[in-house]
Amino acid sequence: MAAFDSTMEVPAAKMPVKPPEPVKSFSQALTGIASDAVSGESFYFPPKVVIGDSVRVRISKPAYESGLAASRTHLHGRLTLYKGDAPVTTQALKAKLHNLWPQLQNWTMTPLGKGFYELNFSSIKEMRRIRTLGSVNLKPGLMRFYSWTNDFV
Repeated sequence: MAAFDSTMEVPAAKMPVKPPEPVKSFSQALTGIASDAVSGESFYFPPKVVIGDSVRVRISKPAYESGLAASRTHLHGRLTLYKGDAPVTTQALKAKLHNLWPQLQNWTMTPLGKGFYELNFSSIKEMRRIRTLGSVNLKPGLMRFYSWTNDFV
């Protein structure tokens, strides 16, 4: 049985070399064609409209309604920390909530900034169960849950 020798060098000709993939910024992606990293399929973004300092993208009504239907299992949450509490990372917050909700399997949490989060549950039943809680004391902080709205700012 041969021992593993960490000093053994691999010939350069046999080492696979993969060039780094270029990273596009959001604005660069909006200017043309993008591709899905998983499937490799290319797709076009809708044309952009510049109004003053803002960029807007027109979304078709079916795509908009499809997005609204998919958001039926979403909630908004707001984490309020007390004066003197240390900030909480998104990963630490999700771990605390996961400990409180061990029966929930597939849910995600996305930070929206300024203490707001979007929570996506796998079913309407699970979303309603959490919504009825209203809030949870996380020590430190208090997390309140709100129904998802399409005009959330």
